[in-house]
Amino acid sequence: MDRYIATTVAAGALAGLLVIVCLSFVFEFIDEADDIGRGGYTFATAMLVVALSMVQRAYEAFPMATLIGALVSLGGLAARSELVAMRALGFSVGRIARAVVVAGVLLALLAAAMGEWVAPAASRLAQQLQTEARGGPVGTLGQGIWARDGEYRLRAERVPQADRLDGVRVYRIRDNRLAEIITAPRANYENGAWRLPEATVTRFRSAGGVELRQVSSLHLGGALTPEALEVVVVEPDTLSGRDLLEYVGYLEGNNLDSDRYRLALWVKLATPLATVVMLLLTVPLVFGSQRSAGVGQQVFLGVLIGLAFFLLNRFIGNAALIYGLPPAVSALAPTMVFLAIALFTLRRVR
Repeated sequence: MDRYIATTVAAGALAGLLVIVCLSFVFEFIDEADDIGRGGYTFATAMLVVALSMVQRAYEAFPMATLIGALVSLGGLAARSELVAMRALGFSVGRIARAVVVAGVLLALLAAAMGEWVAPAASRLAQQLQTEARGGPVGTLGQGIWARDGEYRLRAERVPQADRLDGVRVYRIRDNRLAEIITAPRANYENGAWRLPEATVTRFRSAGGVELRQVSSLHLGGALTPEALEVVVVEPDTLSGRDLLEYVGYLEGNNLDSDRYRLALWVKLATPLATVVMLLLTVPLVFGSQRSAGVGQQVFLGVLIGLAFFLLNRFIGNAALIYGLPPAVSALAPTMVFLAIALFTLRRVR
């Protein structure tokens, strides 16, 4: 019986997720359709780009979709009086809730795997296909970046690839003064360091005077890697937990603000937990509908609850960045609030 309940809930949750993803696909493809015909951006390319981006959308919608889908599944059991029969056989509400939580844990593991391995790779491939089809070089990261690595401040006019920089200018700050400027037409990442061919080094002496010299090749090591450059230009929400953790370490090692990426990391950790909480919340909603409102009304209420969770999550996340709230607290607060509501309402069900 536990397996039957868990399978029913998981199937309904996945069906709800599929419906939301299909709706998102239609709306995003309508937005992408305006760019079809520009350069090499064809109808097939647009379809592929949108399809790849749906993996990230599915991950983001996982808690809300599982809530809606599980409500439909449990509502179906209630409509067919199967929940009444289970109660008559001696199954308590807690026993049924336990089976629902088992399904939630399995779905949470699926969400975690999707967010860590599948969604980041799919989002990166979609961005690469989009850039290539619209006429840009493969792997274009941006037209210019600033980066800090210890006592070096690096400026690149163009980043055609993650391991190549064009129009490089490096400022070396030592003891709160400009000690050196290095300019080079390009930089390539080789053997764990950036190699600057045909570099010009301008050194400012502490006693006064300027020394100018040309070098055929110059190597700069440090924490700035191609992986870190890729993180800079990608939305934090689409990164894997490992990439976020590494980049947070890079930012904090250079005394830079890491709140945005720390928040994204905690949100990624909170999403699987939110999936379990949303499923747990379906139990009191469905059992409450047996004595008061109809199942359809409870499902509609579940949709509103899912939207409220989604909007509250975004609101608190943005407020955390503005007012400097701890990322862990702001990421976990919506989940903890809904968990408290789920446990409170579950205790009131008889």
